[in-house]
Formats: sequence, structure tokens, C-alpha cells
Amino acid sequence: MLWLVVVGVATSSLAAVLIDVPTATLVLAALCAVLAVVRWTARRPPETFRARSTPFDVTVLVVAAVALAVLSPAGNLV
Repeated sequence: MLWLVVVGVATSSLAAVLIDVPTATLVLAALCAVLAVVRWTARRPPETFRARSTPFDVTVLVVAAVALAVLSPAGNLV
């Protein structure tokens, strides 16, 4: 599971450098959404990927994904 997070963050960093910041933000939003699905469907979550309970983790990840997706166009305002 940790490798998925590392690859997602690295992909987002590359997208920020090679493409633009809003695209990198959408990559992070997609990563949060994927992690929410994985956390919801995992039978036994890894210790490194568990904060409290499954509903709490999924809610936090979904809220983060939605917030990042909604705020991603603001990266061009700088």
C-alpha cells in the first residue's frame, strides 16, 4: 500500500513540473479517491494505512479528493 502512495505523490510531482499545478492537483485527488476505495474494500488494512476506523479513513480521503478536485483550477491564479 505504501508503494501506491509513493508512486502517486511522485507522479503528481512530475505532473507539476512537466505539465502544470492544476493537473498535479487532480492527480493527487485521484490518488485520494483510489486510496479511499482500497481502504473501503481491504479486508485487513495495512498498519501504515490506517488512522482510526474504516468509515473515518474513507470519509477523510473522499473529502480530500473532492476538495482537491474542486480547488485545482485555483492553481492558475498565481
